[in-house]
Amino acid sequence: MKLKTVFENFELLTDAPNAVAKLREIILQLAIRGKLVAQHPNDEPALALLERIKSKKKQLIFSNKTQKLDFNLSDEEDVILESLPVNWYWTNLETIGWINPRNNLPDDLDVAFIPMNLIPQKYGVVVQWETKKWGDVKKGFTHFAEGDVALAKITPCFQNGKSCVMRGLKNQFGAGTTELHIFRPIDNLTYPEYVLIYFNSVSFIKNAIPIMTGTAGQKRVPNSYVAQNPFPLAPLAEQKRIVEKCDRLLSICDEIEKRQQQRQESIVRMNESAIAQLLSSQNPDDFRQHWQRICNNFDLLYSIPETIPKLRQTILQLAVQGKLVRQDPNDEAASVLLKKINAEKAKLEINKKNRASKEQILTEYGNAPFEIPSNWLWLKVDDLYDVSGGIQKTPKRTPISNFFPYLRVANVHRRRLDLSQLEYFELVEGELERWKLQSGDLLIVEGNGSENEIGRCAIWNAEIDNCVHQNHIIRARPIGHNSQLFTLLFLNSPSGMAEMRNLAITTSGLFSLSVGKIREILVPLPPLAEQKRIVEKCDRLMSLCDTLEAKLKQGRDSSEKLMEVAAKHVLTA
Repeated sequence: MKLKTVFENFELLTDAPNAVAKLREIILQLAIRGKLVAQHPNDEPALALLERIKSKKKQLIFSNKTQKLDFNLSDEEDVILESLPVNWYWTNLETIGWINPRNNLPDDLDVAFIPMNLIPQKYGVVVQWETKKWGDVKKGFTHFAEGDVALAKITPCFQNGKSCVMRGLKNQFGAGTTELHIFRPIDNLTYPEYVLIYFNSVSFIKNAIPIMTGTAGQKRVPNSYVAQNPFPLAPLAEQKRIVEKCDRLLSICDEIEKRQQQRQESIVRMNESAIAQLLSSQNPDDFRQHWQRICNNFDLLYSIPETIPKLRQTILQLAVQGKLVRQDPNDEAASVLLKKINAEKAKLEINKKNRASKEQILTEYGNAPFEIPSNWLWLKVDDLYDVSGGIQKTPKRTPISNFFPYLRVANVHRRRLDLSQLEYFELVEGELERWKLQSGDLLIVEGNGSENEIGRCAIWNAEIDNCVHQNHIIRARPIGHNSQLFTLLFLNSPSGMAEMRNLAITTSGLFSLSVGKIREILVPLPPLAEQKRIVEKCDRLMSLCDTLEAKLKQGRDSSEKLMEVAAKHVLTA
């Protein structure tokens, strides 16, 4: 009745990522403990069935109808194990069948051939096979026959549950990967699917892991474990009922899992569609309409944590497009700010030949990623920042006596720095003044291999004194303005990341940005007052995203714990 209760209340537990997997574990574990179906007093007891199996096995050995191998005919009568139903009996697989038997067949016979990739990872999936001549596969491969039970013995295939019953084989025989253990029942006196349930039970897998042998990544379940591990033998009639009940319940699990996946995919699709409509709004009225639709359906669109990263990216995109806050006509236009920047450049004698003017921008920077408000400007990073590479790591930089901390790729992430582990450079006289980072510097990763990680950036706020940077970190120092926080938003937005990907150099699938490429990145420049409003609103909304994501994950964690408690409650009853 308790398993029925779990099914009836399963909707309360479906937020847990492992809910259906845990339910499958419960079903399989209850099956091999005699708690899934009712016992019938008229069933032949397992002890009587065991005697029949042993008798038949002796007959087969002594009559030379099978290979004379060193088969064990003893059971586990003296081992202290958990209690089973009164008509069940503890034994082991080598007592009730053959372990890894061999076939003797004509070389020209067509048989099934099964490599590891065709062994199912999920209980109940029909095994697929290729056709080979027996003479081509009889040596160097595992043998099996119709009705045999196969179990993957190598990690991670074993832990993942790769196993099957051999059904529908070509001419009822086959061979396959050497990484299998095979169990062959004797004279149909054990249901193969019942043994498969046993192989897939959490207790069988869990108990095998500590005794697997071999090196990391190549560990295997020993033959002795499969042959001699205690096996709960149920009456033959009950084995059949257990298999039938398992098939029904696991089919229900498949349906639940399918509904869960469909629901999640539907939410993700609706979310992506709503965001796409919002971002493609052609006028303020369209924007308000699409935004209102998101607000009206917010509880559904953001009911799973998988949609929150997309929400963050949408906020950033709206921010850098000038759609997150209202424009104030009283704000000083970005063109005025540009004049101040050029004046500061002239004062510092920086980029004399490339001081952008509003007129030049309108003609030379025409291919902007998107339309911006009229009082904004598109500029290159080089128009706003003094861009510089860092110090190359060489043997002469090994710390000796005059060393200082430096930032490397591992320290710079999107919108944050990780300073928990710093390394040090040896500097000579004058180099600290040249390379020392200043508060407000924008730090950009020139390359991290991955297309999604290219150009990740953060702001340096002088967290550490006298810190420099490696050449894989490119420094952009603002000149005559404090726009680095807004530039940071843009570079981490979908449009900014796309701009950097387009400019990145690709070598064998690895992406990197040079100092020259970073100088060419187009960035929008709003009025300073609007920048401040945008950054403040972004910070508030990102904080709300963090809170929402934490609550959704907490809900999943609670469901997962509830599922663990339910599983323990059912299995210990």
